[in-house]
Amino acid sequence: MNESTVRPGTPGAWILAVRPKTLPAAAAPVILGVAVAALETSVRWDLALACLAVALVLQIAANLANDYFDARSGVDQPGRLGPLRVTHAGLLSPDAVLAGLSLCLSVGTLIGMWVATVVGWWLLGLGAACLAGAVAYTAGPLPLARLGLGEAAALVFFGPVATTGTFAVLAGWPTGVAWLAGLIPGLHAAAIMATNNLRDLHSDAGAGKHTLAVRLGERGARRLPLALVLVGNLLAGPVAWLADRPLAAAALALVPLSWPLLRSYLRTPISPTLNEVLARTGRWELATSLVVAVALHAGALM
Repeated sequence: MNESTVRPGTPGAWILAVRPKTLPAAAAPVILGVAVAALETSVRWDLALACLAVALVLQIAANLANDYFDARSGVDQPGRLGPLRVTHAGLLSPDAVLAGLSLCLSVGTLIGMWVATVVGWWLLGLGAACLAGAVAYTAGPLPLARLGLGEAAALVFFGPVATTGTFAVLAGWPTGVAWLAGLIPGLHAAAIMATNNLRDLHSDAGAGKHTLAVRLGERGARRLPLALVLVGNLLAGPVAWLADRPLAAAALALVPLSWPLLRSYLRTPISPTLNEVLARTGRWELATSLVVAVALHAGALM
């Protein structure tokens, strides 16, 4: 979509606000959670789809919260290198973005409550933590982004929490395989956040936003997403071993295939070009989770 042609208050403005390129980060851990649960039990697909829906609306909520609260705090400044922020650009009013955020949180809560009636009310505690995490990145007196905890939050909530939460809904208490598999999309989601913060390194430093990239400096900020993606892909081996599915180790073929992406973290200038690297990281996360999920079930046939 050409951002310059989007008119205020139109569906195009909402598409920009939702930031569809970030949604693979929400889908990937749920896909792995379903795949690992299917090794243990017959999956109820209505519950699996509900888990996916909750993950997607919470990701959208996080995007809207980021758009709204960064504009309000003054972090968004002219010359920003990231995708257009609709609140700062005046494409949507702050009240409209806040209403969209509230709607997403409400929808996620309603779906989660339905799942809880089927699975157990313990799920509401996990849901409440996820709702809080969706907003806490940029909101509140101590936003996680300003504390340099954005990557850690992405790793936890878009990794083991989402994967084991999905597993728990479908198959009961999470296994070690579910926990370990959850680290794969979690590490890649953290790489997405690290790439985002690398791109915004200079503007964030100027605005007093002490992200991990600001704390590490450019050299460290470039190495961080490389390490996160590489370790995430290498975990396919331990997951295959722990699940006793040797064929799943074939997913390690992704390690050499990731080289063009890894190189882009080191060589891409701090410029809007990093937006495409960020999108590629999201696609790589989804592709990796799909490959590992398929490989686990191919291994189950042996």
